[in-house]
Amino acid sequence: MYVDVDEFVFSPSWVHESNPSLKSLLPQNQTLEEGRKNKVGQVSMKCLEFGPSGRGRHPEEGVTQGYTCRMRTEQRHKSMVLVDAVDPSLRNVIHHFEVNEKEGFVSKPVSLEQGLVNHYKYQAWDEFKNKFRRRVSAYVVDWKQELNPTSKDRTPGLGFKPIEPNDWTHRFCEVRDLRLKFLTRKWFRLLTPNGYTMAWQNLR
Repeated sequence: MYVDVDEFVFSPSWVHESNPSLKSLLPQNQTLEEGRKNKVGQVSMKCLEFGPSGRGRHPEEGVTQGYTCRMRTEQRHKSMVLVDAVDPSLRNVIHHFEVNEKEGFVSKPVSLEQGLVNHYKYQAWDEFKNKFRRRVSAYVVDWKQELNPTSKDRTPGLGFKPIEPNDWTHRFCEVRDLRLKFLTRKWFRLLTPNGYTMAWQNLR
């Protein structure tokens, strides 16, 4: 699976599991109408994009704790793929692959209840600006160049100037989503005399 460092794959069902694993997202072989068995070569998950969530600074407790407001609809999807199932096609891209159907492989989408990707794409302005300044994309090499304005690698409404919009902290916020926040807090919090801190934070 190809994911960036600001993308987190999980299943909401893990909150009820003692031993969560990405393997739970891999379906078993299914029987086709003709009675033949097919082999799942690709599992596709929807990608939800989070915004700054009212934050003016990058959260010390981490992105999963600090960014909790996202856009309502998914913008992309990501796939877990079996390398041997990939069809040797130029149509393969980083988010989606063509599987070799002649060999009996199929693609299997999963529901948002089964598995999804939280993409913390639009973070506090300073962090976001640095991220896009060093970004190298197949479609937009430099986000300040007036090229390919409709690409999904661009930020809606931002334009081409590295100037913070007045309402940046409240953009891309349509749904409050705390699922991964509570899940990672359950796994990684450390109790302190003053409450708790996340395992990756500096203890004071």
